[in-house]
Amino acid sequence: MKLKTILTLGLCTFFTGCSSIQIEDFKNTTPEFIPQSYFNGNLKAYGMVKDRNGKIIRTFKGDLVGSWDENGVGTLDENFLYNDGEKLHRTWTMKPDGDKKFIATAGDIVGNASMIANGNTVMIDYTMRIPYGNRTIDIDVKDWLHLQNDGVILNHSKMKKFGIEVGELVITIIKE
Repeated sequence: MKLKTILTLGLCTFFTGCSSIQIEDFKNTTPEFIPQSYFNGNLKAYGMVKDRNGKIIRTFKGDLVGSWDENGVGTLDENFLYNDGEKLHRTWTMKPDGDKKFIATAGDIVGNASMIANGNTVMIDYTMRIPYGNRTIDIDVKDWLHLQNDGVILNHSKMKKFGIEVGELVITIIKE
């Protein structure tokens, strides 16, 4: 009897642990995250990269500048400086694709990224090509950006390869 109870609890924990958040979970949250408003102007970012064991392996800071044209297409220029001296520049282009949805592209993104806003949250789902030794590998990334009442964004991202988590990003973004 005890073994059966332990196995049942273990299976429940396993299946609950495997569930993931969905963009619909944020439908009624506030303040409303409107990418065209927030990603317009200057922003500062501070973050860390964790390995698959949760160990912080890099930190960085970034200067971001966003703008939108008359057709509703957004550009977000990102300049990051890592604690090891590496500099990274990325330019995102965000094209409207329906209500609160965007198709986003950038130089190190494979194909198109899907960007959806709902409530106080924006989710961006994409594959990023990153240097690895003397070659590159493709990593699947899901960014969750949560707008707080004071205008700060808390961003957490899971990085996966073949469905297995290989790292995590944690970023705070502050609108200047």
